[in-house]
Amino acid sequence: MDYFSQIIKGVLIGTANILPGISGGTLAISMGVYEQILYALTHLHKEPKKSLSTLLPYIAGALGGIVGLSFTMEYLFATWPLQTNLTFIGLIFGGLPAVFSRIFHPQQQDCSPSSLPALSASFFLTLVITTALSLIKAEQGPEVTLGGNLISSTLLFLIGIMSAGTMVIPGISGSMILMMIGYYQPLLSAINQALFALLTGDFSTFFIQGILLFPFALGLCIGFYLFARLMETLFSRFARITYCAILGLIISSPIGILAGLPGSCFSLRSISTGGVCFMVALLFVLWIGQD
Repeated sequence: MDYFSQIIKGVLIGTANILPGISGGTLAISMGVYEQILYALTHLHKEPKKSLSTLLPYIAGALGGIVGLSFTMEYLFATWPLQTNLTFIGLIFGGLPAVFSRIFHPQQQDCSPSSLPALSASFFLTLVITTALSLIKAEQGPEVTLGGNLISSTLLFLIGIMSAGTMVIPGISGSMILMMIGYYQPLLSAINQALFALLTGDFSTFFIQGILLFPFALGLCIGFYLFARLMETLFSRFARITYCAILGLIISSPIGILAGLPGSCFSLRSISTGGVCFMVALLFVLWIGQD
C-alpha cells in the first residue's frame, strides 16, 4: 500500500510540474513527502540504496504522470478549466494540517515567543510577494529553436538547473517560467518526440533527441542536488520560519492558479461542480497523506 501510495503521489507531482501555474513542490509538501524526497536527494551519495528505494516510486509515478497524463490534463483544462484548477487547489490545501503541525510542533527549536515577529514576517512577506507575482500578466515568450551548438547546449544546461530549482522550491511554477522565456513548447516537443521515437523503435531519432536534451537533463540533476541542499539547510536551521513562508505560498496559490481564467468560466454550474472537485481532492490528500 505504501509503494502504491508513493507512486500515486509521484503521478500528481509529475503532472503538476508540467502544468503552468501549479507548483509540484507545493503539492509534495501538501502530501507530506517533501522532506522525505529532499533527504533522499541530498543523501544519494552517502546512502545510495536507501535513497534510491525512496526516490524510485516517486520518479516512476512522476514519469508516468508526465508521459501518460499530459494530453489528458490538456483536455481537462480546455474542457473544464475551473473544475480542474479547483481540484489542484484542493490537493494543495489538503496539506494545510501537516504544515500547521510542523509550525506549532512543541519540539521545534525556534518556538520561543521572541520568534513570533520573524514567523509573522516570513508568512506575510511570502504571501504578499507571491500574490503580487501571481497578478502579473505572464505572456508567452518568443519560442526558441533548440540546437546542438555550444551556446545552445550551455543555455539548456543553465535552464535545466533553473528548472530544477523551480521544481524543488515550493510555490514556483517552473512551467510558467519556461513559457515566459520561450523554452516550454520546444522542450516539451523534444521530450515528446524522444518518447514517441522510443515507443515506436525509431532509435536514430531517439538518439538525436537524447543528445539534444542531454545538457538540460544534466542541469536538472545538478540543480536538484544543489537546491535540495539549500532547502534542507533551511529546514534544519529555520524550520518554523521556513514553514511559515510555505504557509504563505499555499494560501496564495489559488490566486496564481485562478488568475488567468476568463470570467466565463465562473458560471454557477462550474462553481458548484468545482466545489465538489475541491472537496474530493482535499479529502483525498488528507487520506493519502496519513502516515
